[in-house]
Amino acid sequence: MELRQLRYFVEVATERHFGRAAGRLCVSQPALSQQIQLLERELGVELFDHQQRQRQRRVVLTEAGAVFLAEAESLLRQSRAAVEAVRRVGARHQAVELGYYQLLRPDRLVGIVERFRAAFPEVQFHLHELPTFRAVQEALVAGRLDLGLTMQPLLHTELAARPFGQGGLTVALPAAHPLAQLPEVPLESLAHEQWVEISRPLHPVYDDIERMCQQAGFSRRGAIVQEVSSLELLSNLVRLGIGIAFVPSFFDLSAVPGVVARPLRVAGAGVVLTQCVAYRAAQAGPLLQALLGLL
Repeated sequence: MELRQLRYFVEVATERHFGRAAGRLCVSQPALSQQIQLLERELGVELFDHQQRQRQRRVVLTEAGAVFLAEAESLLRQSRAAVEAVRRVGARHQAVELGYYQLLRPDRLVGIVERFRAAFPEVQFHLHELPTFRAVQEALVAGRLDLGLTMQPLLHTELAARPFGQGGLTVALPAAHPLAQLPEVPLESLAHEQWVEISRPLHPVYDDIERMCQQAGFSRRGAIVQEVSSLELLSNLVRLGIGIAFVPSFFDLSAVPGVVARPLRVAGAGVVLTQCVAYRAAQAGPLLQALLGLL
Protein backbone atom coordinates (compact mmCIF):
# COMPACT_ATOMS: atom_id res chain seq x y z
CA MET A 1 0.00 0.00 0.00
CA GLU A 2 1.34 3.41 -0.98
CA LEU A 3 0.60 6.88 0.35
CA ARG A 4 -0.24 7.83 -3.23
CA GLN A 5 -3.06 5.27 -3.24
CA LEU A 6 -4.39 6.66 0.03
CA ARG A 7 -4.41 10.18 -1.44
CA TYR A 8 -6.22 8.92 -4.52
CA PHE A 9 -8.83 7.11 -2.43
CA VAL A 10 -9.46 10.11 -0.16
CA GLU A 11 -9.83 12.43 -3.15
CA VAL A 12 -12.39 10.16 -4.84
CA ALA A 13 -14.28 9.72 -1.57
CA THR A 14 -14.32 13.49 -1.04
CA GLU A 15 -15.33 14.43 -4.59
CA ARG A 16 -17.70 11.44 -5.04
CA HIS A 17 -16.68 11.59 -8.69
CA PHE A 18 -13.76 9.85 -10.42
CA GLY A 19 -13.44 12.45 -13.18
CA ARG A 20 -13.26 15.44 -10.82
CA ALA A 21 -10.87 13.60 -8.52
CA ALA A 22 -8.60 12.74 -11.45
CA GLY A 23 -8.57 16.40 -12.49
CA ARG A 24 -7.62 17.58 -9.01
CA LEU A 25 -4.90 14.94 -8.78
CA CYS A 26 -3.60 15.70 -12.30
CA VAL A 27 -3.81 12.05 -13.37
CA SER A 28 -5.89 10.29 -16.00
CA GLN A 29 -9.17 8.72 -14.91
CA PRO A 30 -8.12 5.19 -16.03
CA ALA A 31 -4.91 5.47 -13.99
CA LEU A 32 -6.90 6.61 -10.96
CA SER A 33 -9.39 3.75 -11.31
CA GLN A 34 -6.55 1.25 -11.63
CA GLN A 35 -4.93 2.43 -8.39
CA ILE A 36 -8.25 2.20 -6.53
CA GLN A 37 -8.71 -1.36 -7.84
CA LEU A 38 -5.20 -2.32 -6.69
CA LEU A 39 -5.94 -0.87 -3.25
CA GLU A 40 -9.20 -2.81 -2.98
CA ARG A 41 -7.45 -5.99 -4.09
CA GLU A 42 -4.78 -5.56 -1.43
CA LEU A 43 -7.36 -4.88 1.29
CA GLY A 44 -9.67 -7.66 0.11
CA VAL A 45 -12.80 -5.48 0.26
CA GLU A 46 -14.76 -3.12 -1.95
CA LEU A 47 -14.27 0.50 -0.90
CA PHE A 48 -16.87 1.84 -3.34
CA ASP A 49 -20.18 0.26 -4.28
CA HIS A 50 -19.45 -1.07 -7.77
CA GLN A 51 -23.10 -1.80 -8.57
CA GLN A 52 -24.14 1.78 -7.76
CA ARG A 53 -21.37 3.08 -10.00
CA GLN A 54 -22.24 0.79 -12.91
CA ARG A 55 -26.03 1.19 -12.75
CA GLN A 56 -26.51 4.78 -11.59
CA ARG A 57 -23.08 6.32 -12.26
CA ARG A 58 -22.87 7.21 -8.57
CA VAL A 59 -19.78 6.98 -6.38
CA VAL A 60 -20.88 5.64 -2.99
CA LEU A 61 -18.67 4.38 -0.18
CA THR A 62 -19.31 0.93 1.21
CA GLU A 63 -19.35 0.39 4.97
CA ALA A 64 -15.72 -0.77 4.75
CA GLY A 65 -14.91 2.27 2.63
CA ALA A 66 -16.33 4.66 5.21
CA VAL A 67 -14.22 3.07 7.95
CA PHE A 68 -11.12 3.11 5.75
CA LEU A 69 -11.67 6.78 4.82
CA ALA A 70 -11.27 7.90 8.44
CA GLU A 71 -8.12 5.81 8.84
CA ALA A 72 -6.66 6.95 5.51
CA GLU A 73 -7.20 10.62 6.38
CA SER A 74 -5.49 10.05 9.73
CA LEU A 75 -2.52 8.34 8.07
CA LEU A 76 -2.13 11.18 5.56
CA ARG A 77 -2.22 13.76 8.36
CA GLN A 78 0.47 11.81 10.20
CA SER A 79 2.63 11.59 7.08
CA ARG A 80 2.36 15.35 6.50
CA ALA A 81 3.25 15.99 10.14
CA ALA A 82 6.28 13.69 9.83
CA VAL A 83 7.49 15.49 6.71
CA GLU A 84 7.04 18.87 8.41
CA ALA A 85 8.93 17.69 11.50
CA VAL A 86 11.86 16.51 9.39
CA ARG A 87 11.88 19.79 7.47
CA ARG A 88 11.99 21.73 10.72
CA VAL A 89 14.94 19.68 11.94
CA GLY A 90 16.69 20.41 8.65
CA ALA A 91 15.86 24.10 8.98
CA ARG A 92 17.26 24.41 12.50
CA HIS A 93 20.19 26.83 12.71
CA GLN A 94 19.80 27.74 9.04
CA ALA A 95 19.83 31.35 7.89
CA VAL A 96 18.10 32.91 4.90
CA GLU A 97 19.55 36.00 3.27
CA LEU A 98 16.55 38.07 2.15
CA GLY A 99 17.07 41.14 -0.04
CA TYR A 100 14.67 43.94 -0.90
CA TYR A 101 14.84 47.22 -2.80
CA GLN A 102 14.65 50.72 -1.33
CA LEU A 103 11.22 52.28 -0.80
CA LEU A 104 9.41 48.95 -0.74
CA ARG A 105 6.38 49.57 1.46
CA PRO A 106 7.21 48.37 4.99
CA ASP A 107 3.90 46.53 5.37
CA ARG A 108 4.75 44.34 2.36
CA LEU A 109 8.20 43.49 3.71
CA VAL A 110 7.04 42.99 7.31
CA GLY A 111 4.07 40.88 6.22
CA ILE A 112 6.27 38.46 4.28
CA VAL A 113 8.88 38.20 7.04
CA GLU A 114 6.17 37.61 9.67
CA ARG A 115 4.71 34.80 7.58
CA PHE A 116 8.13 33.20 7.12
CA ARG A 117 9.04 33.45 10.83
CA ALA A 118 5.68 32.08 11.97
CA ALA A 119 6.16 28.96 9.84
CA PHE A 120 9.90 28.54 10.54
CA PRO A 121 10.79 30.13 13.90
CA GLU A 122 14.09 28.19 13.96
CA VAL A 123 15.37 29.97 10.85
CA GLN A 124 17.22 33.28 11.06
CA PHE A 125 16.26 35.84 8.41
CA HIS A 126 18.91 38.43 7.55
CA LEU A 127 17.55 41.47 5.69
CA HIS A 128 19.56 43.39 3.08
CA GLU A 129 18.40 46.69 1.54
CA LEU A 130 19.54 47.34 -2.03
CA PRO A 131 19.04 50.46 -4.17
CA THR A 132 17.07 49.02 -7.12
CA PHE A 133 15.13 45.96 -8.23
CA ARG A 134 18.00 45.15 -10.60
CA ALA A 135 20.52 45.23 -7.74
CA VAL A 136 18.42 42.64 -5.89
CA GLN A 137 18.50 40.31 -8.89
CA GLU A 138 22.24 40.77 -9.37
CA ALA A 139 22.86 39.93 -5.70
CA LEU A 140 20.82 36.74 -6.16
CA VAL A 141 22.85 35.69 -9.19
CA ALA A 142 26.09 36.44 -7.32
CA GLY A 143 24.98 34.16 -4.47
CA ARG A 144 24.80 36.90 -1.83
CA LEU A 145 21.04 36.41 -1.38
CA ASP A 146 18.80 33.37 -1.08
CA LEU A 147 15.54 35.22 -1.76
CA GLY A 148 14.97 38.68 -3.18
CA LEU A 149 11.91 40.93 -3.12
CA THR A 150 12.11 42.51 -6.55
CA MET A 151 10.01 43.39 -9.59
CA GLN A 152 9.45 41.68 -12.89
CA PRO A 153 10.87 41.27 -15.47
CA LEU A 154 13.58 38.87 -14.39
CA LEU A 155 16.83 39.88 -16.07
CA HIS A 156 18.75 36.62 -15.63
CA THR A 157 17.76 33.22 -17.00
CA GLU A 158 18.93 31.40 -13.87
CA LEU A 159 16.31 33.17 -11.76
CA ALA A 160 12.74 32.10 -11.11
CA ALA A 161 10.09 33.99 -9.16
CA ARG A 162 6.83 33.79 -7.26
CA PRO A 163 4.60 36.92 -7.69
CA PHE A 164 3.15 38.40 -4.50
CA GLY A 165 1.54 41.68 -5.58
CA GLN A 166 0.76 44.11 -8.37
CA GLY A 167 0.39 47.87 -8.55
CA GLY A 168 0.13 50.80 -10.90
CA LEU A 169 1.91 54.14 -11.04
CA THR A 170 1.65 57.22 -8.85
CA VAL A 171 3.30 60.57 -9.51
CA ALA A 172 5.79 61.89 -6.93
CA LEU A 173 5.57 65.67 -6.54
CA PRO A 174 7.09 68.36 -4.32
CA ALA A 175 4.54 69.15 -1.62
CA ALA A 176 4.33 72.76 -2.90
CA HIS A 177 3.56 71.73 -6.49
CA PRO A 178 0.07 72.88 -7.62
CA LEU A 179 -0.86 69.35 -8.70
CA ALA A 180 -0.04 68.05 -5.21
CA GLN A 181 -3.34 69.52 -4.04
CA LEU A 182 -5.34 67.21 -6.31
CA PRO A 183 -6.61 63.86 -5.00
CA GLU A 184 -5.82 62.34 -8.41
CA VAL A 185 -3.56 63.67 -11.18
CA PRO A 186 -4.69 63.39 -14.83
CA LEU A 187 -1.85 62.05 -16.95
CA GLU A 188 -2.33 64.69 -19.66
CA SER A 189 -1.78 67.47 -17.08
CA LEU A 190 1.87 66.38 -16.84
CA ALA A 191 2.68 67.13 -20.48
CA HIS A 192 4.87 70.18 -19.75
CA GLU A 193 6.65 68.97 -16.61
CA GLN A 194 10.32 68.22 -16.14
CA TRP A 195 11.24 64.78 -14.88
CA VAL A 196 13.79 62.87 -12.86
CA GLU A 197 13.97 59.18 -13.63
CA ILE A 198 15.75 55.94 -12.82
CA SER A 199 18.19 55.32 -15.67
CA ARG A 200 16.82 53.13 -18.42
CA PRO A 201 19.07 50.06 -17.85
CA LEU A 202 17.86 49.90 -14.23
CA HIS A 203 14.18 50.61 -14.93
CA PRO A 204 11.64 47.75 -15.23
CA VAL A 205 9.02 49.67 -17.27
CA TYR A 206 10.87 52.63 -18.83
CA ASP A 207 9.54 52.01 -22.35
CA ASP A 208 6.04 51.15 -21.11
CA ILE A 209 5.83 54.56 -19.42
CA GLU A 210 6.90 56.33 -22.61
CA ARG A 211 4.20 54.52 -24.59
CA MET A 212 1.60 55.46 -21.97
CA CYS A 213 2.60 59.13 -22.19
CA GLN A 214 2.49 59.10 -25.99
CA GLN A 215 -1.05 57.73 -25.86
CA ALA A 216 -1.93 60.75 -23.69
CA GLY A 217 -0.50 63.09 -26.34
CA PHE A 218 3.00 63.90 -25.11
CA SER A 219 6.51 62.49 -24.78
CA ARG A 220 8.99 62.83 -21.94
CA ARG A 221 11.94 62.70 -24.34
CA GLY A 222 13.93 65.86 -23.79
CA ALA A 223 12.03 66.58 -20.57
CA ILE A 224 13.97 64.13 -18.37
CA VAL A 225 16.52 66.47 -16.79
CA GLN A 226 18.24 63.91 -14.57
CA GLU A 227 18.61 60.13 -14.54
CA VAL A 228 19.76 58.45 -11.34
CA SER A 229 20.59 54.96 -10.13
CA SER A 230 18.78 54.87 -6.77
CA LEU A 231 15.25 55.47 -5.56
CA GLU A 232 16.51 57.41 -2.55
CA LEU A 233 18.25 59.96 -4.77
CA LEU A 234 15.23 60.09 -7.09
CA SER A 235 12.86 61.01 -4.26
CA ASN A 236 15.24 63.63 -2.88
CA LEU A 237 15.61 65.31 -6.28
CA VAL A 238 11.81 65.51 -6.41
CA ARG A 239 11.90 67.12 -2.95
CA LEU A 240 14.37 69.73 -4.22
CA GLY A 241 12.09 70.60 -7.14
CA ILE A 242 14.48 69.33 -9.85
CA GLY A 243 11.60 67.46 -11.45
CA ILE A 244 8.71 65.12 -10.78
CA ALA A 245 8.74 61.33 -11.12
CA PHE A 246 6.56 58.31 -11.74
CA VAL A 247 6.86 55.76 -8.93
CA PRO A 248 5.07 52.44 -8.35
CA SER A 249 2.06 52.64 -6.06
CA PHE A 250 3.68 50.16 -3.67
CA PHE A 251 6.65 52.47 -2.97
CA ASP A 252 6.66 54.19 0.42
CA LEU A 253 7.48 57.91 0.18
CA SER A 254 6.16 58.79 3.64
CA ALA A 255 9.70 58.98 5.03
CA VAL A 256 10.74 61.61 2.46
CA PRO A 257 9.77 65.06 3.80
CA GLY A 258 8.35 67.50 1.31
CA VAL A 259 7.32 64.83 -1.22
CA VAL A 260 3.80 63.54 -1.86
CA ALA A 261 2.59 60.72 -4.09
CA ARG A 262 -0.71 61.14 -5.91
CA PRO A 263 -2.67 58.49 -7.84
CA LEU A 264 -2.49 58.80 -11.60
CA ARG A 265 -5.64 59.00 -13.73
CA VAL A 266 -5.06 57.39 -17.13
CA ALA A 267 -7.68 57.34 -19.89
CA GLY A 268 -6.24 54.29 -21.64
CA ALA A 269 -4.28 51.31 -20.44
CA GLY A 270 -1.98 52.12 -17.54
CA VAL A 271 1.29 50.50 -16.58
CA VAL A 272 1.10 47.45 -14.30
CA LEU A 273 4.10 46.44 -12.20
CA THR A 274 4.44 43.01 -10.60
CA GLN A 275 6.30 42.43 -7.35
CA CYS A 276 7.81 39.02 -6.84
CA VAL A 277 10.10 36.96 -4.66
CA ALA A 278 12.96 35.79 -6.87
CA TYR A 279 15.45 32.99 -6.26
CA ARG A 280 18.06 30.92 -8.07
CA ALA A 281 16.07 28.05 -9.55
CA ALA A 282 18.94 25.56 -9.34
CA GLN A 283 19.52 26.26 -5.62
CA ALA A 284 15.90 26.15 -4.42
CA GLY A 285 16.12 23.45 -1.75
CA PRO A 286 13.31 22.18 0.51
CA LEU A 287 13.46 25.18 2.88
CA LEU A 288 13.21 27.80 0.12
CA GLN A 289 10.45 25.83 -1.59
CA ALA A 290 8.53 25.70 1.69
CA LEU A 291 8.97 29.47 2.17
CA LEU A 292 7.80 30.19 -1.37
CA GLY A 293 4.77 28.02 -0.74
CA LEU A 294 3.69 30.47 1.98
CA LEU A 295 3.24 33.33 -0.50
